[in-house]
Amino acid sequence: MRATILADASWCPHSHAGGWGYWIASDRGKRGGGGPLRTATTSTVAEMMAVVNAVKVALNAELVEQGDELLVQTDCLAAIDAFKGRRTCHDVDEQHVLQVYAAVLFAAPMHVAFRHVKGHTNRHTRPEARFGANRACDGRARHHMLAERARRGYNGSVPQD
Repeated sequence: MRATILADASWCPHSHAGGWGYWIASDRGKRGGGGPLRTATTSTVAEMMAVVNAVKVALNAELVEQGDELLVQTDCLAAIDAFKGRRTCHDVDEQHVLQVYAAVLFAAPMHVAFRHVKGHTNRHTRPEARFGANRACDGRARHHMLAERARRGYNGSVPQD
């Protein structure tokens, strides 16, 4: 069976608070959601965590199963390149996310393809659903990032050096 996941993250470089959002669609059902990212250390790590979290949600919700063909769409080319092995991840946190991703796919082998979706675009004139779904994921990610910043007591001011 074919399934599609769109995943996005929002990360604050000042507070290191993050959030993620996702949209999953398959013949087994559809689901959107997200949550906070409390351990993301960079925006790329946050984007990678969003992808892995969304795949785990899809598996746990039985929207994706072993042997499926999964299309993962994200607006982060660095994350795509990392997952596809097209770049070396020197960052220990990126390496950790890749290890978690490998463990998830080992437990439920499937064919995964990645596709870049241009983020932060206003493509109202194009009827492609992925642009609307990406905007929704971006909104969920930002909502959860802002909530995580508030939980940490970050008031929005930029720290001075």
